[in-house]
Amino acid sequence: MAVLVAGYGWLGSVVDGAFGAAVGCATGLILCALLYLLVESAVPGKTPRGGRDD
Repeated sequence: MAVLVAGYGWLGSVVDGAFGAAVGCATGLILCALLYLLVESAVPGKTPRGGRDD
């Protein structure tokens, strides 16, 4: 996660300085969250959080 956020932050800083770095870091965080949700929904056999494992 840190590598993805840092990479987007670095790319943003190259393109548009400090503002671009902030936008790049935010983009990296959003992509990490979306990837996490995608993987969590794709992994079979896991019970949802708060669910019962009967």
